[in-house]
Amino acid sequence: MRNSIQQLALVLAVGLMSVAGPALAESLRFFAMGDAPYSEWEFMQLDGLLADVGDASPAFVIHVGDIKSGSSVCTDGYIARIAKLFGSVSAPVAYTPGDNEWTDCGRSGGDPKQRLAALRRDFYGDPAVLRLATLGAVHPDPDYPENYWFSAGGALFVAVHVVGSDNGLNRNETDAETEWRARSAANRTLLKGAVKAAKGNGARALVMFLQANPLFGDRDEDNGFAPFLADLEWVLMAFPGFVLVIHGDTHHYVLDHPLTDPVSGEAELRLTRLEVPGSPLVDGVWVTFDPDADEPFSFSRSGAEISSQPGGP
Repeated sequence: MRNSIQQLALVLAVGLMSVAGPALAESLRFFAMGDAPYSEWEFMQLDGLLADVGDASPAFVIHVGDIKSGSSVCTDGYIARIAKLFGSVSAPVAYTPGDNEWTDCGRSGGDPKQRLAALRRDFYGDPAVLRLATLGAVHPDPDYPENYWFSAGGALFVAVHVVGSDNGLNRNETDAETEWRARSAANRTLLKGAVKAAKGNGARALVMFLQANPLFGDRDEDNGFAPFLADLEWVLMAFPGFVLVIHGDTHHYVLDHPLTDPVSGEAELRLTRLEVPGSPLVDGVWVTFDPDADEPFSFSRSGAEISSQPGGP
């Protein structure tokens, strides 16, 4: 008799679960930051900030590059120190390189090509540093390990190697333009693959993160960001969902819709730009993605909720 009652209870429980329908998708919460640390004091601040962020259990941390000041000397020892710090965070760190750690190293006597090779070795060659494999990251081109995408919470995230200082185009090196063209082509291939993956996964949003402020709306073809801006226009046509672009570079917090529809002249509301704050402020922005919400992204700083309707600085 007891077994029959238990079996009946189990059947009723399963029936109630089916009537209730599938569980709602959980929101995804992550922390975005960049342009830090620029000094020893800021390194100490970053150490404490990342420990606090880790205690809050984000799905991952995004760092959009510039892990040093542009005027400081570029060394293997410094890169190894930042890599060790990133590896100590309790969550994976989705990092994309900045100009200060490679393209601008010629200012202090360094070789940009060697500095980029060192970044690839220490951050992407050692899986224990960023732990991107735990996010299921896909690196489509072994020559550009810093280019990758991963899916999380109903969105697809893609790291695009676009840096400040005109995207490295105006470096005082004979092969600067050749490198820029090759990297721009690799970025385009990356974004095509990412959009295909996002559509195949049924992702509601595509999140692109890069170091540079790409000067949205600048149509100058001589601009080092022109290839990325053209790619972004293609993404908006090819991907029907929301697009969030996270970047650093100018160190000011900005949340807005930076592009306008060329026909109507109205803001392109599917595209949101988040620029994270930077040095001398060592901080970031909490981002929550709820795939079931009408406005799927919400943002907060230091515990203060920010309107999900962007309006500028």
